Amino acid sequence: MHRPFLLKSLLFLFVFVCILRAQTPARPQYGAWGFDLAGVDTKTKPGDDFFRYANGTWIDKTQIPPDKPAYSLRLAMTDLTEQRLHEMMETLAAKDVENPSSLEEKVAAFYRSFMDEAGIEQLGAKSIESVLSDVKKAETRDDLAALMGREWLDYESSLFSYGIEVDLKDPTKYAFYLRQGGLGLPDRDYYLKPEFEKQKAAYQTYVTTLLKLVAWPEAEARAKDVVDFETRIAEASWTKAEQRNLDAIYNPLTVDELAKFAPGFNWKGFLGTAKMDNLARVVIAEKSAFPKLAEIYAKAPVETIRAWHTFHIADNGAPYLSKAFTTATLSCAGRRSPVKRSNRRDGNGPLLRSVVATSV
Repeated sequence: MHRPFLLKSLLFLFVFVCILRAQTPARPQYGAWGFDLAGVDTKTKPGDDFFRYANGTWIDKTQIPPDKPAYSLRLAMTDLTEQRLHEMMETLAAKDVENPSSLEEKVAAFYRSFMDEAGIEQLGAKSIESVLSDVKKAETRDDLAALMGREWLDYESSLFSYGIEVDLKDPTKYAFYLRQGGLGLPDRDYYLKPEFEKQKAAYQTYVTTLLKLVAWPEAEARAKDVVDFETRIAEASWTKAEQRNLDAIYNPLTVDELAKFAPGFNWKGFLGTAKMDNLARVVIAEKSAFPKLAEIYAKAPVETIRAWHTFHIADNGAPYLSKAFTTATLSCAGRRSPVKRSNRRDGNGPLLRSVVATSV
């Protein structure tokens, strides 16, 4: 889910400051020197099953939390970090400052706004109205493609995901990567394989629900259009197996070459909105999919693309909106692991985690 970049930066800085201020633990939690020998299964010979030998006792004694599909020490560490952040934020939020100026005061104000359930219920979808308004004002496919460049700046999604990472072929440099995107379900198979028909149908119902919650006209018909649009995207997308080929997913192009290679999509507007106006080079991943996806986009009705934008904005914003949105997104089968609906005040609940996770 996309989160406002400034809020994420603010909370990341807060966590960094907290780490600097924290005292070094007196001793490691596991063993005398930080290695958990108590997790070893000494009844198993390491030559027969080394994984069982190294982890067996820990596996036997550890219960998987009801809100998780699996568990590990890494996840346990994440839970502990979130718990500590939660406690810090609760302490800071206890002091209500009218005009927050310090880092701690700004984090406290953000946390209080998230925890104000009554205020959030009253607002409904108003918090995303300005973003939805931009979609409604967009008159052409080029306008809508430009809005996709805001993927990491607000609640937009994109037909092509992007990010800056270390260059796979030259680790001394960074590269701007473009990848296939556009899907709301976890994988292309959810759209194309018969065994996922129930999940796909539930997803379409979910799309309808969110469009109705933002008062989008003809929500049911537009939801079908959105899922049909994403199905065509899925058909053109690479499989997970194809994406594992590191050589195949490294395809450097100039921006001009990209525009010629995948015409039908407003690459200039897209990159401009992403604050990459002066970009000279990109690395595209699923090369054969790009011209197909651009063609699908160029042929899609503008009203379908508007509805697609609107749904994904509502979906990305749902954890921060009213109960109608959070209930809908948590109950959509096939998209997330099923979790029990919980109050924001529940320190172990998914809604509370939404604000804490923004900082990690």
